[in-house]
Amino acid sequence: MNTGNKITHGFSKNLLAAAIFATLQSAAYADELPKPSLETDEILVVTGSRSEEKLEDVAGAVSVITAEEIDIQVSNSLSDIFRYDPSISSTGSQGQAQTLSVRGIGGNRVVYIKDGRRLNDAYAGGGGFLVGRGYLDVSQVSQVEVAKAAASPLFGSDGLGGVIVLTTPDPDDILQGQVNALSLQAGADSVADERSLGIQAAKQFSGSQASIQLTGRKGNETQNFDESLPEFDYDSTAVLAKWAIPLASKNQLKFTLDHYQQTNEQFREAPEQTENKDKQTAFSVDFLNNHSNWLTDTQHWQFYISDYEQRSDQVVQGAGRTGPYIDNNDYRFEQRILGARWQGQTQLTNDSFQQDVVFGLDVDHYDTKRPRFKTRTAMDGTVLQDNEPQKAFPGAETWLAGLFLQDNIQLKNAPLKFIAGVRVDHYRMTAQDNELYDMALLSDIRETALSPKLAAIYSFSNNVRVYAQYAEGFKIPPHDQAYQNHGIEPFYAILPNPDLDPESSRSLEAGFKFNNNDTRWDLSAFYSKFDDFIDTEVVDTSPTYIPGVERVEYQYVNKEEVTIKGVEASVSHWFNDSVQVLTSVAYTTGKDETTDNYLTTLSPLSGSTSLGYHSDNWYIRGVLTAVDSMSKVPADDSIQTPGYATVDLLAGITLADWQINLAARNLTDKYYVPYQSVAGLKSDALTEQYSQPGRSVGVQVNYRF
Repeated sequence: MNTGNKITHGFSKNLLAAAIFATLQSAAYADELPKPSLETDEILVVTGSRSEEKLEDVAGAVSVITAEEIDIQVSNSLSDIFRYDPSISSTGSQGQAQTLSVRGIGGNRVVYIKDGRRLNDAYAGGGGFLVGRGYLDVSQVSQVEVAKAAASPLFGSDGLGGVIVLTTPDPDDILQGQVNALSLQAGADSVADERSLGIQAAKQFSGSQASIQLTGRKGNETQNFDESLPEFDYDSTAVLAKWAIPLASKNQLKFTLDHYQQTNEQFREAPEQTENKDKQTAFSVDFLNNHSNWLTDTQHWQFYISDYEQRSDQVVQGAGRTGPYIDNNDYRFEQRILGARWQGQTQLTNDSFQQDVVFGLDVDHYDTKRPRFKTRTAMDGTVLQDNEPQKAFPGAETWLAGLFLQDNIQLKNAPLKFIAGVRVDHYRMTAQDNELYDMALLSDIRETALSPKLAAIYSFSNNVRVYAQYAEGFKIPPHDQAYQNHGIEPFYAILPNPDLDPESSRSLEAGFKFNNNDTRWDLSAFYSKFDDFIDTEVVDTSPTYIPGVERVEYQYVNKEEVTIKGVEASVSHWFNDSVQVLTSVAYTTGKDETTDNYLTTLSPLSGSTSLGYHSDNWYIRGVLTAVDSMSKVPADDSIQTPGYATVDLLAGITLADWQINLAARNLTDKYYVPYQSVAGLKSDALTEQYSQPGRSVGVQVNYRF
């Protein structure tokens, strides 16, 4: 492997096991900065029951990142948020497509929920990234939750490896009891030469509340260590508007408009250039009914429409048998989702137990298209192709419908809580008529999936709990994999496979939780088995008219079995009212049981070390992040990566209505290449382009009127 002489090779696992990770929990908009809270019961999450409950009552590991933590880390993208969480890895960076992987499972195998609605699917893009997800502005997020076990019993398809739930603030969250609220935020980050400006405003009217958040960003590409990557510019605009109307009996009607768009422009040697535009607009209506009846204590209705479009306009040069030419490519991905939700909740009690029952219905309709057009012009001006359609995969229409029920049962005569849940999903996917394809090869896909969940929490005391959980997940075959049918003749072709089975998972997790006024321990161990994993396979070869060249035919097929297992641990301790230390370590391993090869989606043993001092109106915290070398690779000739460690500094101060946050990253200017960026490459591959930025600084200033 060629990674340059600046990489430090490996480091002791004993050192890594002692590494400490800190998540600063500090209010950013107060006259004083309160100490970060240790009490897990102050954190409310929805990933465990699809309704608010205390984090300590969830039978499973959940990572929670709040708006305050996002600001303190000076995070500018979805991948930035989890910089210090060793159980969640990411690829991509500011201004680019990004992917998140939870315990070695990512992409479309993790369901994304934002304010109750599904985010759009992703499709394979350049550089191995999935395009179509993660296009949002993190400055408009109030909390991110990541449940790391199978989430299909509550959230349906795509919950194979977990769920990522993003919540944005409602008007009353911004108002905080005031009649008006207004704040301005400005930021700069050297890692991508990014500048940002945002405004957040809310107002209490006589019969309603309204809020609006506007954010704009401009920047350049995130460079590698030696700053040798092709340059591009990006700018983004995000608008989030909400209108909440209180009704009788504490009911509420809420309207939400969520819009995000980003443009990337890259200029190479004339005439080559690329312009990518990503645009997502969603509108939702929520009705919360708090009037109890014979069936429910509360009901939540939601109707939404979401439109996503990615358009790539490319000008590229090439040469063929007829000579040199210039291609103008118009490539798009379009998806519209219409969704409806109904969820009811009721409490039942008797002398033996208390039950909190959550049940409901989800229905979603996906309309997906992948139009691609090419105009080819010879150097003498002759038009060889005039906006001709190109093959990729035809459009698809998908229906998803699911019924779910979960019962949280607390025994009154014993410190024991049981959670039992089940969901039944039915889906249908149909290829849309397209003259480019042989529709006889693209049959409908219809399946029904059953996803159960069983869990228990035993409390030895108010401070000590143990839990165990079993859950199953599934994912429907993606439209682009089932119906993909294109290639470059005579070299290769990708054949459709409408006989793909859904991917499924079975996960076991056990954990230990301890917390008191000064110390908190969290420990979890997990084992997950994934069946019918979808991957590409060579299904046939045939000779071509070119001597020595064969046509290779690929197809997406189901693999028999994949297993992933690991452990995670974190310890937080306050030495006194001002000094905090926190430890977090994660280890994951997994194999394709058919071939006995390690998976490329895994991350090496990693953790972080943090020590911070918190005063009334300022804080300072140092973070050491450490990653072990990666030698568990699929084959002998697969790339391996050495270990590395980086040092960051986080600091902030509150001055009256001003809040300033500063993040200085990679203070030692360390050269390193994350395994996630190069996994699957050959051992002799050049890796300089995948190296991470050197020393960088980000700053964020907020003024609250």
